[in-house]
Amino acid sequence: MSFLSPALFLVLIPLAVLPLVLHLLNKGFPSHFNFPSIELIRATMARRSKPHRWRHWILLLLRTLFLLLLLLAFLRPVLKRFGSNPADRTGRQILIVLDHSVSMEDKGDGPTSRERAIHEADKLLDSLRAEDSVNILLLEPELTTCFMSFSKDSAEAKRFLARLKPGFGRADVNLANAVAARLIGPKSARPEIYYISDFARKKWANANFKMLPAVAKLFFVEAGPATRDNRAILDARPAQTQMLAGDTVMLVISVGNYSGEAFAGRITATLDKKFSFDQEIAIAPWSEEKISMPVAVGAPGLHLCEVRLPPDALEYDNHFYLTLAVLQKEEVLIVTDAAEDRRNGAYFLKTALNPFANDAGSLLPRIIASGELSPARLAGVQKMFFTQVNHLGPEACDAAAKFLFRGGGLVYFLDGSADAENLAALEKLTGANSMPMRLSRRNVATNITAGAQQIVRGDFKSPYLKLFQGEARQDLALLEIYDYYQAGATSAGGVLLEFGDGSPAMAALHHGLGTLLLLNFSAGEFSSNLARQRVFPAWMQDLVKALSISEPPPSFHTIGETLQTEIWRREMRDDLLSPAGAPVNTKRELAGERCSLTFTPGELGFYTLGAPRPSYAFAVNAATDQSDLRPMDKSILPAEFAENHEAHLVAGGDDYDALARGQPIFHRFVFGALAVLLLESGFQYFIRRKSA
Repeated sequence: MSFLSPALFLVLIPLAVLPLVLHLLNKGFPSHFNFPSIELIRATMARRSKPHRWRHWILLLLRTLFLLLLLLAFLRPVLKRFGSNPADRTGRQILIVLDHSVSMEDKGDGPTSRERAIHEADKLLDSLRAEDSVNILLLEPELTTCFMSFSKDSAEAKRFLARLKPGFGRADVNLANAVAARLIGPKSARPEIYYISDFARKKWANANFKMLPAVAKLFFVEAGPATRDNRAILDARPAQTQMLAGDTVMLVISVGNYSGEAFAGRITATLDKKFSFDQEIAIAPWSEEKISMPVAVGAPGLHLCEVRLPPDALEYDNHFYLTLAVLQKEEVLIVTDAAEDRRNGAYFLKTALNPFANDAGSLLPRIIASGELSPARLAGVQKMFFTQVNHLGPEACDAAAKFLFRGGGLVYFLDGSADAENLAALEKLTGANSMPMRLSRRNVATNITAGAQQIVRGDFKSPYLKLFQGEARQDLALLEIYDYYQAGATSAGGVLLEFGDGSPAMAALHHGLGTLLLLNFSAGEFSSNLARQRVFPAWMQDLVKALSISEPPPSFHTIGETLQTEIWRREMRDDLLSPAGAPVNTKRELAGERCSLTFTPGELGFYTLGAPRPSYAFAVNAATDQSDLRPMDKSILPAEFAENHEAHLVAGGDDYDALARGQPIFHRFVFGALAVLLLESGFQYFIRRKSA
């Protein structure tokens, strides 16, 4: 216990001897007797009792105790709370670390956690004394502070809190502690750090407080709701890197159900605010699931796609924004020297690449002869198939090698009689011992005695075989290959599929920026049953997309990132618009006819440049890695998180006042003085009854 007014001690302590002085003066007063009288006899008998003989000392004790209790009440006694010393008039340094991440926007019990945190911070500011200084550090990606250093302007700190808008980023507690250590410094007097947060486990699990000064006291203030069930879209992206006009793109969407109950509902994808695609989903409690949703992307250009879940208490992670860059239809060359026939591999391959009438698909296959191969014909072409080709001349081999080196993709069906010579000629251009397989004798249907070959092994982690992952692998077991080359794998490796006799069935070679896929079978009707399989068109189209080396721009960004792109100089007259439709301040740097555009988004949604259809678009999402709102156990916060510091769990205005001024107990002394008065009155009444 300590006293807030110890200076009054010397002034009021003489009052404690007043009862003694009165007692001594009262002893000299004469006593008047009515003699003779019966009352004198009674009084004489009463004075012989012990209470009467000791009455002066008892009254002296009670009155002295009464004055002492009043004296202590005037000295403003307080109890020390949370290790504070309210009698210390040295100013405190108060650092409020306020969580401003997306999880603080949860409104499970009505107000958001951010509003609860601001309310707690306001009560803490109200408890500050004139000599105390304060600063506020926002726990967000940019770690904003209210002041450059500590300030006594608590009114400005309150205005800073009142202006806080919803936060959509992630919180890095360790980075905030490093900034807090620099703000406080090792020689600060009476530093106190208040962490006001919802203390979600994913955010605080790896918190480290060792970098903070040892003299700092840590206080944890809980601001989260009691109910924290949440669902969130964690990620959404197209399954393929290249999207062509007319494609149906599979969106791979990750959804989290952070609730004790299973979730069954509908997820919706909206394209350009016009076309919607729905799918039913079911997710077990406390689990994350990936689903695939087909979306028809339509015409070429930049499309804006929004994926959303039904609303819940945390609305910002129920929406996910992404852009889909759709290219024009792509020309694919099919090089063959076989006669035109509806039963050969070239016909089935062309049909698989574009099975739609009037070339309505996204791929435009064109059949040419190997003699037409030249750098001029391959200009603008990125994908090419070889099937049933004759001997390739030096010009054709050189054109194919250069095509690979600059980033082209070539799928070579080894179903021609000169393929062994052709591979040897290509190997001279791609590098010695670069081919992943060596061809020997060719087996055709007329000289196979062991029956059809089947695929028995494969590297199913390869992007060229992703259609056969999991249960879909059984589709490969249905393939029967009649014509193939007996071959052996080389030290170059790259074998992706293997026949039962050990011959490689599929292998890959990388040359420069391009990729060569060797398929040791044919799509012809009499060479295999590949063309009759339902997976054949999907596999061929997937190979075309997997061979793409051009990286599309990111389909989405997280708020807090600094975004940059290049635009043409003539496009500078257009403003970059925020999701709300307002112009955005951007940094622009000219470089010839190009202009670099840089900005930091502060809203969720699409930032667009160009109208009516955007030429550039940026999809900005909230941080979803903290959508699991389950809290830490409050009891371990001070004990385990801050084992090297004095730490407490506090909340409410009473705790903050107790930290600043102690817990007042003067009323206890006042009540004690009143109790002493009552006791004295009772004793006086008892003495009078005895005397009577």
